[in-house]
Amino acid sequence: MELQNILEFMTVIFVSVLFGHNLWLVEKEDEKIEVVTSDKFPESDSAVKPERIADFRAITDDGEIELKDYEITEKALIANVGKNAKLVALELFPHPIVLESEKFANYVKSEAAENRVGDLPDEAQSESYAKFAKVLLDADSFDRIVGQKFEIVLRSKPKVGEKLAVEVLFDGEPIENLRVSIGAKHLNGGKYFAHSVSDTNGAAEFEIPDGGLWFVRTHFIRPHISNDEFKWESFWASMTFRVESETAL
Repeated sequence: MELQNILEFMTVIFVSVLFGHNLWLVEKEDEKIEVVTSDKFPESDSAVKPERIADFRAITDDGEIELKDYEITEKALIANVGKNAKLVALELFPHPIVLESEKFANYVKSEAAENRVGDLPDEAQSESYAKFAKVLLDADSFDRIVGQKFEIVLRSKPKVGEKLAVEVLFDGEPIENLRVSIGAKHLNGGKYFAHSVSDTNGAAEFEIPDGGLWFVRTHFIRPHISNDEFKWESFWASMTFRVESETAL
């Protein structure tokens, strides 16, 4: 699709839609996972379309299982993952968007990514964005790497009152100077609770003050390296997990 056609199409589609919804995987009962899109964790505003799914798999001790058994509700996609899943990973195909210069600048600012974008000309900016999400189902599998292009890995087991160490990987290598955010269902209305910045080892740390359903999330943007129709490409990653409260330990 030519850039001008993309611009016209996306202007119509996104004029009344908030860009930047996060992608979460949330553990449910009966061995199910809910695919959630929103900025208020763990609520969902809309269901992911199956045709956008590039990779959806459950990781077990015996290997990986492609997930195809799911249902679409009004606001979410719900998948059956089985009783042996340790983690579940989801990748969405890159998706196009064009934003007016001011809206794009506000988006970049909201992601604390000004240092990666620099000064912008007063013209619409085209972007292709891909999203990646994981959910930890077995706490002892916290540090397993699933091999996503953009991936958050826990480097310590989530525990109340202890530092949570995380690592951000891009193409399997640590990536520095990215804002990494953490939040929980019961804190700050499901929005970000605290931020850190990945160091030269791709590492960041957070306090876990109490138990509950938590997430870690980050974002990376750069000039597009493989598609001349787009000026930028961005990558979104999240990981969700449950932390046992001290009374449950």
